[in-house]
Amino acid sequence: GRTYFARVCVSCHTAEPQGGNKIGPNLWSVVGRDKASVADMRYSDTLLGWEGLWTYEDLNRYLFGPMLTTPGVKMETPGVPDETERVNLIAYLRTLSDKPIPLP
Repeated sequence: GRTYFARVCVSCHTAEPQGGNKIGPNLWSVVGRDKASVADMRYSDTLLGWEGLWTYEDLNRYLFGPMLTTPGVKMETPGVPDETERVNLIAYLRTLSDKPIPLP
């Protein structure tokens, strides 16, 4: 997950406790955070319609294919269709927190 993040995600996202946003939001503590909630970010209407917190299940669905699951999304990556790579990425995102959310 860390390698994928460094290779693909870091061009648009930061992942630090006090990190700012790039084109995409800072992903520190993304698991368990309110969806579409980072200040000064422009979110698609579809993503704004996703209610609640980012769960592992939601991240899995979203990262499979952001443009497929969330039409109009601003994230231009085609997603992470490989399940193992996607699970590893989500596991890595979990570590980016002072208080990681327990795995399901």
